[in-house]
Amino acid sequence: MRKISVVGLLLFLFASCSWNSAGKKEKEIQSENLEYQLMAENTSKMKKIFFVLPSPIETSLLINKSGIVFQKDLLNSTEKLVGYSTSTSRAIALGIYCADLSYSGINEQFQTSIEYLNVTRNLAESLGILRAVDPKKIKLLEDNLTNKELVIDVISEVYMESHEQLREQDRYLLASLMLIGGWVESLYLATQSVKPNEVSHQILIERILDQQLSLESVKSVLSENQSNPVIQPIYKDLLDLERLFKKSIISKNNEMDFYGRVNLEAFEQLILKVNAIRDYIVD
Repeated sequence: MRKISVVGLLLFLFASCSWNSAGKKEKEIQSENLEYQLMAENTSKMKKIFFVLPSPIETSLLINKSGIVFQKDLLNSTEKLVGYSTSTSRAIALGIYCADLSYSGINEQFQTSIEYLNVTRNLAESLGILRAVDPKKIKLLEDNLTNKELVIDVISEVYMESHEQLREQDRYLLASLMLIGGWVESLYLATQSVKPNEVSHQILIERILDQQLSLESVKSVLSENQSNPVIQPIYKDLLDLERLFKKSIISKNNEMDFYGRVNLEAFEQLILKVNAIRDYIVD
């Protein structure tokens, strides 16, 4: 009887160990599957926001093609760099300065471009994405200041590489905030440059109002991070901005007269709201 009891105990212990091992393995598989699912969802959201938001280069080109003179006072001051002490504020600032860099480069303000490239390098270094702005890019820009095409290529590369490195490191929120910072700054530069009653600015006004679609992607990212004290007020302001977009667009019928399709009074309120959002994110 004693032998049978010992054998039974051993069998029980073996079975228990096997069950625990199997249970542990199953939990590990479930954890890996959940992690994979979250990464897939984050990647999907990143792709959506990346392809819907226009790059700062696109917006700067449009402002430039409208014949609007470059305004240096619209740029976010480089002196504010020291105030960006958290990873979220630095990611937003990186997007902002990339937009300012694009605006300067497109308008052939090359010395200013060098200054803002150095600022983006500082931010990239603080975020641990050094590959984005290496010294070779700065040297290349310094040696080719009059080559507008090359300058634009370098700026585009800096913007794309910064976003890509953050995404590769699974820092999806920071990658999204960088894109949003660039989007807000580009929208700010466009709305501060446009004159609503100027006929030659109609295309720019239409492109600004097209950003209602981009706003949906921005909202979807920020809505999941409303507990963040930096993001919460931005999200609330974006809801106000959404209402102003809707009020500004009377009709999407392109056969109608431009000023019959756009509510200029609401559009001017939209300009003020963009200005207020931008003031908040740069301070």
